[in-house]
Amino acid sequence: MPVPDFQSLMLPFLTFIADQQEYSMAQARDALANQLALSEAEIKELLPSGKQTVFGNRVSWAKVYLAQAGLLESSRRGIFKISAEGVKVAKNPPERI
Repeated sequence: MPVPDFQSLMLPFLTFIADQQEYSMAQARDALANQLALSEAEIKELLPSGKQTVFGNRVSWAKVYLAQAGLLESSRRGIFKISAEGVKVAKNPPERI
């Protein structure tokens, strides 16, 4: 399975944080990689720049857009959780965010 684009990661990301706990990006990447059953090679594939993984980049962009949509919030530096609006969306999720 190829690494999904960031739009395809948004709903699984929101589902992952729906328990209203606080998480770091490392925890989100690990959970999403497991949920999507990505291989080690897919997880470690680098962007053309060679400085960041494709998967890590896409998870980061999914987080950015979820935050811009008001579905997650930063609770402190490097830590985030689902927002009240995000809880509403997670309870009745659309097919795709």
